[in-house]
Amino acid sequence: MNRYFTWLLLLGIVFAVNVKQKVKKNFTVSGIVQNNAGEKIKKVKLTIINEEGKKIESGKSKGGGEFKFKKIRAGSYTLMGEHKKEGSGDVRFTLNTTDVELTLKISDGETSNTLSQTNSETEITDQRVILPQQRQKPAKPKLKFEDLFFEYESNLKALETEMDSLKRVVKGYQKGQTMPNVSRELLDLIKVPTFQHQVELQNGTVVAGDILEESDSTLTLKTQIGTLVLKKEMVVRMDELKKPGPKVILLGDPFIDYYPDRQIFSGQVKNVGEIRADFVRIIGNLFDQTTSITGIDSIFVKGTRIVYESNVVADTALEPGQTAPYTLTIPITKGRKAEYHTMDIHWEETK
Repeated sequence: MNRYFTWLLLLGIVFAVNVKQKVKKNFTVSGIVQNNAGEKIKKVKLTIINEEGKKIESGKSKGGGEFKFKKIRAGSYTLMGEHKKEGSGDVRFTLNTTDVELTLKISDGETSNTLSQTNSETEITDQRVILPQQRQKPAKPKLKFEDLFFEYESNLKALETEMDSLKRVVKGYQKGQTMPNVSRELLDLIKVPTFQHQVELQNGTVVAGDILEESDSTLTLKTQIGTLVLKKEMVVRMDELKKPGPKVILLGDPFIDYYPDRQIFSGQVKNVGEIRADFVRIIGNLFDQTTSITGIDSIFVKGTRIVYESNVVADTALEPGQTAPYTLTIPITKGRKAEYHTMDIHWEETK
């Protein structure tokens, strides 16, 4: 019986110790805040953060620089302090089995903080930060006002020699120049102004140019020598200049053969212009009552055979005054009816 009672007593003691250790989960962190001179600082803003950088508690030091934080769980933390005038500092500590009392030293950055912890498990380190010294850059040399970039006196003779050499080259170049040969292709590229009007004055003068502006009393004419303003009372006659060119016309109305599915036009054309007309083509159009096209076709006339500069050979040209017959068949769209027609003549002007 006594043996069983002894075992029960031992189990009770072990259970009480375990309960006491489990109950001790929160700790108290206290201490003081000092500056470099060892003076205790009050109203220092204090913050406790964990290893993840999360804020756990915050507060301020009281009179005598004392502070106290309760109910802090076990773990590793950093106590950070900041004062507007004295500066800032921090200290690391660990809570495991007992409360912790710290001494936080803050400074304005000129010296490092000396951190202490009474707990034997906390290491107190004195860290001194040494800023790297910057190398001073040498001053850039400046050119004085009386100094020169180069000695011009020693280079004057060299410059004179080069100028004399250039003069000899220019004289030789001018002496060797001759009148260039101007080809026909180059002359064709030169644009000669073409004027649209010819004005005859009372004194017999004939002026060619373009009319820019015309009013009741004056006439502004652009000529080859400039812009002239002429009084209309001095103008005897004003004609429009026409540039020589080909002009192909129909000689009378065409003869038409009517069929249900087509119309055949025949007749003659003539070049009444002063220049040859190339690739003369007759174009016919058929329309119904709603002006919709019911048929269209074209044909080249048979004229003079010409070999062009592009090595193209064709017999569709008309010389000035030349006539040529044509026969044009225009099919009518199925299901449509042609009511009237139009005839057009196209040509080209080539060399």
